[in-house]
Amino acid sequence: MKIINSDRQARAVLQLVASIALFFAGTLIFLYRVFEPTQQLLYHSISSSFQVLMIGLGGTVLLRCYPTQKTWVRVSSMLFAVLALAAVYDGLAGSYFDSFHAYIPKSVYFVFLPLVLGQCAILLFYPVRLRTWQRTFLKVNGAVALGIACVSLFLLLLHLFLQSPFLAKHPSGSLIVSIAGMLAGVACYASSYRGRRSLPSLSSNSMNFAAVAMLVVLVFGVGMFHNQMNELKREGERSIDQLRETRTALGESFIELFQRLTERWENYPLSDQARLMEVDIAAYLKHVDYLDALLLVNAQQDVMFERLKPSRTSYYERVMADSEVRQTLTQASPESAIIVPEFATTGLTAKLVLYMPVTLTYTNASEAQPFTALLAVVDVRALLGNALVTGVDSDIETYTDISTGRWLDRAGFWVTEPTAKYLEEKAIKLHDNGVDLYYSKGIPTVAYLYRLDSLQRTANLQMLIVVGGIGLVLLVVLVVERNVSLVQQGKQLFYQAHHDALTGLWNRNSIERYIGDQFHDNQDVTVLFIDLDGFTLINDSLGLHVGDAILNQLAERLQSEQPRRSELARFASDEFILVLTGISHYPERVESLAQDLMSIVAQPYRVAEHKVYLTASIGVAHQTDDVQTPLELIQRADMAMHRAKQLGYNYVQEYKPSMAQQMSSATSMRSSLQEAIDNEGLQLHYQPIVRCNDQEVVQYEALLRWPQADGSAIPPAEFIPLAELTGQIIPLSRWVFRQACEDAVRLQQTVAQPRVSVNISALHFNRANFVDFVLKTLAETGCRGSWIELEMTESILLEGSSYAIERLQKLRQHGITIALDDFGTGFSSLSYLKVLPIDIVKIDRSFIAGIHHHKSDRVLIESVIRIAQSLDFAILAEGIETEEQASFVTDLGCNYMQGFYFGKPAPIADASVR
Repeated sequence: MKIINSDRQARAVLQLVASIALFFAGTLIFLYRVFEPTQQLLYHSISSSFQVLMIGLGGTVLLRCYPTQKTWVRVSSMLFAVLALAAVYDGLAGSYFDSFHAYIPKSVYFVFLPLVLGQCAILLFYPVRLRTWQRTFLKVNGAVALGIACVSLFLLLLHLFLQSPFLAKHPSGSLIVSIAGMLAGVACYASSYRGRRSLPSLSSNSMNFAAVAMLVVLVFGVGMFHNQMNELKREGERSIDQLRETRTALGESFIELFQRLTERWENYPLSDQARLMEVDIAAYLKHVDYLDALLLVNAQQDVMFERLKPSRTSYYERVMADSEVRQTLTQASPESAIIVPEFATTGLTAKLVLYMPVTLTYTNASEAQPFTALLAVVDVRALLGNALVTGVDSDIETYTDISTGRWLDRAGFWVTEPTAKYLEEKAIKLHDNGVDLYYSKGIPTVAYLYRLDSLQRTANLQMLIVVGGIGLVLLVVLVVERNVSLVQQGKQLFYQAHHDALTGLWNRNSIERYIGDQFHDNQDVTVLFIDLDGFTLINDSLGLHVGDAILNQLAERLQSEQPRRSELARFASDEFILVLTGISHYPERVESLAQDLMSIVAQPYRVAEHKVYLTASIGVAHQTDDVQTPLELIQRADMAMHRAKQLGYNYVQEYKPSMAQQMSSATSMRSSLQEAIDNEGLQLHYQPIVRCNDQEVVQYEALLRWPQADGSAIPPAEFIPLAELTGQIIPLSRWVFRQACEDAVRLQQTVAQPRVSVNISALHFNRANFVDFVLKTLAETGCRGSWIELEMTESILLEGSSYAIERLQKLRQHGITIALDDFGTGFSSLSYLKVLPIDIVKIDRSFIAGIHHHKSDRVLIESVIRIAQSLDFAILAEGIETEEQASFVTDLGCNYMQGFYFGKPAPIADASVR
């Protein structure tokens, strides 16, 4: 059951099949109860109250299988629940549903009561969100229902071993009660689901199949029951017919026996009459087992003599005191008759009196008397014992009412009170009829199925077939649902494999496949690569949910304006691709379409309280003869899009062959740079920095060089931006700093003991462990902080001033000098200058180059120097290439100078010998 509890689909199937079986079974049995033509109790195995209970409880659970929350469904469920409660009450205390007693124990209704109350509570709970105590109630209710189902299954199996009913009088009824308990328990257990997700809705095909198949199974079961009961009824009828025929033949035979006796008596000669009559009487009393006594009566109704079996007492007074006997004698009927006297019911067995008219004169020693009747007292048990009914199933017993209120069994014994109680509570009445016998007309006769073993075995087989059918329906529905789920999952997986989960547009694989199909068929494909500008900022600032909503809105807009013969896809996060065919020869249409797409993107987006504006950069690529694969066409559009971003965003750029060359060159350079980093193919060159007042070398700036095999070198201006773009700047910066520290230690061996200035990348500086890295490297190389100067641009400070200032202060605490490089070329350096923990300000070489030609450069340099001097910053002028420039910055008050005038960058070996 743990698997079923976790498998919501299996639980839903259990609820459906069990509730349908319970509801349909109750409904079919009820209709059979109403419309069965004979209306005999033989055909009614369970009470109407239990049938209504099955209908009510089954209907309540069945309606919960439907996902709809319409009012009529909830009202119908409540009505079914109320009907089930009424049926339970009727089974416990009332009788307004039933006209007969099915002998179903009241404990059965007590067991069903918590199931009904549980369903009523569930109807009150839903669809409200469940609280903790409600979930606990459902858990307990489910456990109770499961326990009832298990007990009912045990009782069902117990029928197979005991071979007798114990939950109802009828064997089929007892089995139905146990099966109904099992179905109700399973249905209520499945419906007592307490998970956060509701049970899945089953397909209409499964529900319809379950209903039709269950109806067929149950109709077949009812049909088997009806045929079996018809056969039992016919056996009861045959038993009564056999009893009538047998007893009629028996009566005729023993009347004929006494008729022959009276005929002999009438023909005896008077001389020997008395002697011969005594001989006959003695012979009859001896050889006729059922004959107890013979009485000879005269016309005055006086008994002239009575002859008895030796073991019998006189019947004289009892016979002559019986009113019916006297009436028969008074009438002097010429026909023989059998009379049931009043004293016949006082003993264990019944007695009969045979009236036989005779015409003779009995002569004895004293006198001659005319006699009119011979009375024979017959023991019924002995009479019937000689000719018991044969050829009839021994489980069937027949009973005749030969005296009002007293029933006689087929063996001639009166039915005792325990037997009568057994017949009322246990035996099943098969047939009753008025039988005409030799002594009376229309004698009430009833045939009972006295022993139920064979019927129980047949009922067990029939119910196992029905239960097997229900189980088969359950398995088929479960398999159908599994297949439906697999088909749905297959469709869903297919959809997910070909569509974007967020926007529903085609995904990358689908659009690439489509381009591939069109690539070879039309050979005229145009790809527009759309990328949103600055979309990452929206996700980071407003949240991913806002970004997702914007993407959905944009996808809807693009779809609504999508041209004919085109396909749209979401290629990546904020990237879309529009593929067109047959348009590459109409550049003006492509340009117009691209502008329309940019206008669509530019329309405002409203998400909750946010109103967002966006732009897009679009790259356009057409299929040409040199395009080998669909992916290459997409790559060209992508390159054009990136070029559009480089040109200032919100722009449309068509692909040009030079873009591929640049991209290929950048890719090759990236690989070569990584190899240089891994194989130590880079070098540091050092350019001297001199003091202005005496032009002594006090410092060297470490400058990175990338030498090539042919003796040339790639300028830093080419590979440094690439390294920053690819992230290679981090390992590159680490190597530069470590190498600079090792070289600084070496330079300390010279007379001048200069510092080493190292340029720091903004990406490296902003890493969380930058300060730790610097201090650790200093310790590992044996370099002091005072031997190192860190140069950084103002962009590092502008990205997070307080954070950068905190780090710079920590570095200065360890003796490291901080220099602000390229001062004056940024956006807001002067506003931060007064709070920055820096030591040196470096004036960019672009200002130095124009001091003899541009007055503005001279004025600006003078202003920067005065500001730096007022803040106690040292000043370093870069790009000094002539003596005039050196004299100029010296006169203005600069502290240090650097440039080709004092020396070009050289390897550490050359720098250390200066």
